[in-house]
Amino acid sequence: STIFNPAYRLGSEFSSVYTNVQNRSSWIAEPQLSWKRNFSKLAVDALAGTTFQQQKGDNLVSYAMGFSSNSLLENPASASRTGVLNSDENLYRYNSLFTRINFNWAGKYILNLTGRRDGSSRFGPGKQFATFGALGVAWLFNKENFIQNSLPFLSFGKLRSSYGTSGNDQIGDYQFLDTYGSSGYHYQNTNGLMPLRLYNPNFGWETNKKFEAALELGFLKDRIMFTAAGYKNRSSSQLVGQPLPGSTGFTSIQSNLDAVVQNTGLEFTLRTVNIQKASFNWTTNFNLTIARNKLISFPGLEGSVYKNDYIVGQPITIRKLFESKGVNPQTGIYEFTDVNADGQISYADDRQIIRDFTPKYFGGLQNQFTYKNWQLDFLFQFVKQINFNFSSAKNYAGTFRNQPEELVDSWSQIGDTAPYQRYTSGTNRRAMQATDYYASSDAAVSDASYIRLKNISLSYDMPTQWFKIMHCRISLQAQNLLTFTSFKGADPEFTQYGFLAPLRVISAGFQFTF
Repeated sequence: STIFNPAYRLGSEFSSVYTNVQNRSSWIAEPQLSWKRNFSKLAVDALAGTTFQQQKGDNLVSYAMGFSSNSLLENPASASRTGVLNSDENLYRYNSLFTRINFNWAGKYILNLTGRRDGSSRFGPGKQFATFGALGVAWLFNKENFIQNSLPFLSFGKLRSSYGTSGNDQIGDYQFLDTYGSSGYHYQNTNGLMPLRLYNPNFGWETNKKFEAALELGFLKDRIMFTAAGYKNRSSSQLVGQPLPGSTGFTSIQSNLDAVVQNTGLEFTLRTVNIQKASFNWTTNFNLTIARNKLISFPGLEGSVYKNDYIVGQPITIRKLFESKGVNPQTGIYEFTDVNADGQISYADDRQIIRDFTPKYFGGLQNQFTYKNWQLDFLFQFVKQINFNFSSAKNYAGTFRNQPEELVDSWSQIGDTAPYQRYTSGTNRRAMQATDYYASSDAAVSDASYIRLKNISLSYDMPTQWFKIMHCRISLQAQNLLTFTSFKGADPEFTQYGFLAPLRVISAGFQFTF
């Protein structure tokens, strides 16, 4: 009760205690059988096994309020009123059979076969088990005589490719059952029940098909290592909560989405040992990723609740936006393109401008320097992208709230050509509606590319003669120290405006090893 203003004179009878008790237990057993055999140049490595796993948990949330003294808060029996807010138990079981066979010919040609059968208690009868597998091949061409003779500077060379399928059951427990819970309301001296979810035993494992091909190269005794990889993944039967009309009494139902999403990309990595001396070393790591996604198919999209969010053939990271025409010099109100020319602006018909929020590319640059007992590491992260700026927060000048300083440049009189509309206290309905549209327009999207000093670390290993019985390291670390960007908003890293920027953390420490 001491959290309240003392002027209210609220005593311990207004004190309350909420208790949350959770218990979790799990076990896993994975017996395996392996077999290896060499046949001249052929080496065979086989593995077979199974997995048994169980996770069990329970949760009890209770409250007690109204105490004769705050000294009795730890004793629920002293409360004038107690109750249980939540009490539940969950059980998850998983079982799988798997096998892997690896063939290696002369250390140069590799074939890898895997297969597995997985079962999960999170699916209904007939849907609990699914089969997955993969095939991988590789060629270490640097071991070929003609490569060694013609390219002596090439110390490592590998071509590899793989194709396989995998599944996903991470949806939570009992999603297929029509479960009930306590309503918390009494009827005829009995606590009633209410439905928690609808029955749907027809959904099963989410399936992902993955293909990858890569080239790995090493030069000058692996002082330069380069990898280029390309991938194409297709995801289908996604496990999602599909929205339902409110009249059903539920907001969604768990099911497999009849859509196919494709993710493709290129990934490049480069590692160089720039200097390697007895007392000084310098190593650099660089990576670059170019990723794209596309909605391949979605049967019945036009008749679904997703029709205003997705377009077949377009990325799933798109947003449909209004096209802003700026501020009307006469009225001082935002204007937008009336796409269907019906004389009014609506979310369903006039949001036709498409912006893709998938980063065009992203990566990082890491360097490590060591000099005697000193070590310096730092990582720069970079992203090329667009994002919602501060305008997406539905800001408008004229209220008693802090606003971005850009809104100072707002329309004030007839004939003004300002980027932001007139001041309003919130009573101008037309201006407020225009503010909502503006937050969902292309004007609320801008370049959000950035370069960030993500991590930097400096450490020093004290000489061993100083501490003969132990090793001591002193370190100074910093995260999110610097950010270079032209983005106008809280932080360019988040996909929605309004979140705080990542914390800048600076820490120092001592590490002792005995």
